[in-house]
Amino acid sequence: MRIDDYKNAIALAVKELSERDPAEVGRAAGAELYLQYMDLQYVFHKARLAIPGWAAGWAPPRDSEELPLTDQVLIYHYLLGAKNAGLTGELAAYREIPGGAFYFDAFRRRAEIPLAQVFGSRPGILARVAEASGGKIMQGYGDEAALFRVFPHVEILVMVYHADEEFEARGQVLFDRSVGSCLSPEDISWLGSGLVYRLMGAAKGLK
Repeated sequence: MRIDDYKNAIALAVKELSERDPAEVGRAAGAELYLQYMDLQYVFHKARLAIPGWAAGWAPPRDSEELPLTDQVLIYHYLLGAKNAGLTGELAAYREIPGGAFYFDAFRRRAEIPLAQVFGSRPGILARVAEASGGKIMQGYGDEAALFRVFPHVEILVMVYHADEEFEARGQVLFDRSVGSCLSPEDISWLGSGLVYRLMGAAKGLK
């Protein structure tokens, strides 16, 4: 997408949100509601959305930093789609999500292959990054795995199989099955790959 596409997507989402009751939107999304704004858990931090107007930025202490347009689109789309349905506790591969098979090859290249390349030959690094980022270490998934609450009602698990003499490293990203009820397959792809790239950035410099 081009910058103009992101801006148009934001404008359309804000227009639709402006026609809704902010309190109802916030409750359905699992946001923290205040008089003039709401705070929403987003990946490793919180986003703050103004009420009224729906202007989006980071909540303190990151409020001096700009919230990227791609992140704004995902946040607005989540707010529009969230239904307070809660998590199922069941994990699904991206291609198992309704509509995900169409985007799977792109998602694999964008998220799962880079995940394997960065963490698959460095045992212990994923766990260290996850612990520092608020993730939950999970046993029984690959050789290393961590679960992240990226929105109040969206969880993503990242897992790697380490490289050995027989097999190359492999990575996989799994989603709570409820994710398809609040986000489109394209949004889910961007959300999953965005998490992976944040983890990759946090792994730089670690030994």
